[in-house]
Amino acid sequence: MRFFKWAGSLILILILGAAIILGTMRLGWWNPSYEQVKAEYATPPSEFIQVGDASVHIRDEGEGPVIIMLHSSMANLRQWDDWADLLKKDYRVIRFDWAPYGLTIDPNPPTGMPGAVQLLEAVVAQKQLETFTLVGSSSGATVSVLYASAHPEKVRALALSALPLKAPPPTDFSQLTWGLIWVHQNLIPNYNSRLYYRQTMSELYGKPERLTPEVVDWYYKTNTIPGGYARVRAYYEANKKAVWATGAGDYAAKVQAPILLQWGDRDPVLPIDMATDAVKQFAGTDVTLVHYPDTGHYPMLENNVETGADLKTFLAKVHANETGQ
Repeated sequence: MRFFKWAGSLILILILGAAIILGTMRLGWWNPSYEQVKAEYATPPSEFIQVGDASVHIRDEGEGPVIIMLHSSMANLRQWDDWADLLKKDYRVIRFDWAPYGLTIDPNPPTGMPGAVQLLEAVVAQKQLETFTLVGSSSGATVSVLYASAHPEKVRALALSALPLKAPPPTDFSQLTWGLIWVHQNLIPNYNSRLYYRQTMSELYGKPERLTPEVVDWYYKTNTIPGGYARVRAYYEANKKAVWATGAGDYAAKVQAPILLQWGDRDPVLPIDMATDAVKQFAGTDVTLVHYPDTGHYPMLENNVETGADLKTFLAKVHANETGQ
């Protein structure tokens, strides 16, 4: 009898403990502050520039032909660390966080990818850039296509990774990951734990062992800034109406610049057959498709050496006669 009383007390304590943890998470007590994350991740060469109403976190490094890098959803300019280090010896590499992601703050309601295009247009104008190559990943690759279709005179080439030209299908996550997603969406919608990012990111990699604690850490901290998830939800809803209602295929057909399309064979977000479909939609230009076995959704993070070498070879051909800007 005493055992059952002890077990019942223990269960009650566990339930109360779980309720306290979930409650404080919902209240935002576990979220790192914007200033904390900024102090850690906006170290030199980071700077902040005012672009319209937005305070934009940006890095502008190196000299030579200009390369602009646009990260994927839920990421930020840190996604390009390895490729930027590889390229900035020969190129001027510009990368920035586009709202609602990273450390860029835009007080205006999100408008989906068209808002990212407008921000890119404003950065290009403020930096007085003439021509450049766009490097984009996932939704950042789609933003690159939208921009290139509207400004063919600006874009020398595009290097795109895992490009969605239509709304991505549901991701084939494990039951464990879908369980974590349900918990965070329904019980603690304003806080995603490190465990959540460690688990979901590992399933987005072709080889989970390539995922580093550093990548998990900056995904966790930059996305868990107070108010971040509300901004992302608003962005997704706006983008359903702005781009995914019809897809980006018509924009792709207008692109004139040569394209390097890099794709992981084990991408669970955008299966490899979507790469073949994407190539067909670029009717006005040449596309070089390179795919990588055992690589998932983030070639630049998990297979940076091989993919970076292919990117550098492509850029060398594109900018062979350029001496800088």
